[in-house]
Amino acid sequence: MTALANDDLHLYSADDSGMITAWKKPALDLYKKIQSQSSTYLLSLFADNPHLYGGTIWNDCTIKVYDKSNLDLNKTLEGHLGTVFTFAFDDDYLFSGSGDSRVIIWDKKDWSEVGFVHGQRHFVLSLAVDKEYIYAGGIDDCTNVFARNDLSQVTSLEGHDSNVLSLTCDEKFLYSGSGEIWWGGPGSPRPPEFESAVRVWDKNDWSCVACLVGHTDNVNAIATDNRFVYSISDDSTLRVFSKKDWSEILCLEVDVMRIDSMTTDESFIYIGCSDGSVRQFSKADIGT
Repeated sequence: MTALANDDLHLYSADDSGMITAWKKPALDLYKKIQSQSSTYLLSLFADNPHLYGGTIWNDCTIKVYDKSNLDLNKTLEGHLGTVFTFAFDDDYLFSGSGDSRVIIWDKKDWSEVGFVHGQRHFVLSLAVDKEYIYAGGIDDCTNVFARNDLSQVTSLEGHDSNVLSLTCDEKFLYSGSGEIWWGGPGSPRPPEFESAVRVWDKNDWSCVACLVGHTDNVNAIATDNRFVYSISDDSTLRVFSKKDWSEILCLEVDVMRIDSMTTDESFIYIGCSDGSVRQFSKADIGT
């Protein structure tokens, strides 16, 4: 399972054949499947209102825009020259990060490209945005921060000892998860510098206020709500940290080789696993 996304009504998944599957929430009844719209599979998936976006790998390098009312392909956005690893969005714009080092900004009214930043020297692997900033993490082992008003670089958040694979933010903090894209994968010898942690950055002064440890492999996705930080990893665990004191309150081990992707809503956590399954966990049932 390569990517997950959700909205108020549906959960969406993409697999390594390029197929997108949609389920009706909350029972996750099968709604619709659509075949791949390109010769390559989708590595990233994102949903807003009213579209679903899929990013393809290096020999296609496009963004597929689907109409969520029927999952028909509405538009193909061309412009990247590398794998589209990650998305972020707000009401007006879509942001896409790629292996070509760039974060492209797309106007959702007409899908025009309105600007870009070089988010990393090479691969942009993770993105987050808020009203003031664009956050781009990736192969440089840091997160670069850009001002949205003029696209100038504000700072570079250094501290991770490996690639920044995942990002999310809330009103006060930015959260970054680390791992190593180039290593041999689960079961391979681990480099001595390998780090698998979630760092918490204060958006007021860009200081690192906490390092959330426990994972032993790539931190592939992070999510947050008012009380907790959720992270999933190639070590086959879902970990939950309290935002009150940054302590770990739960480690849920899943019987798969790795957990590839995650998305959350107010009530549930959804994880995409290497065995091709999507698993749903109630926040209430796991003590959150």
